[in-house]
Amino acid sequence: MSELFTIEIEPEVRDWLEALPAKHFLKIDEYVGLLAAQAESLGEPCARYVGDGVRELRPTLDGAAIRITYWLAPGRRAVLLTVFRKTRMREDAEVKRAKLAQQTCQAEHEAAHQEFIRTIEKGELDR
Repeated sequence: MSELFTIEIEPEVRDWLEALPAKHFLKIDEYVGLLAAQAESLGEPCARYVGDGVRELRPTLDGAAIRITYWLAPGRRAVLLTVFRKTRMREDAEVKRAKLAQQTCQAEHEAAHQEFIRTIEKGELDR
């Protein structure tokens, strides 16, 4: 088994993850775990390439199709860029936004130095 990819997140995704109900966060955590383990080969239905080095995770939360865009950065890093709810067949504006976020990330950021940890409190899943 090869080494896991490090997962990094942009502020938009961090804010979204922090606001998710616990059960949704845990489902996203499963997808991110798959990404860490299989970043170079993860395909449909879990992920899809959208062009120009940008890919998307494709979870469904309570029947809503969610897209979390990411790119594979040097040094075995996967960077989560943007998040949106899929509402039409082709989300051209959202894909364009993700590609711009990737270009900015690649040009202006070094590897992340902070760790994102979210704990689930006892009883939080019952809400």
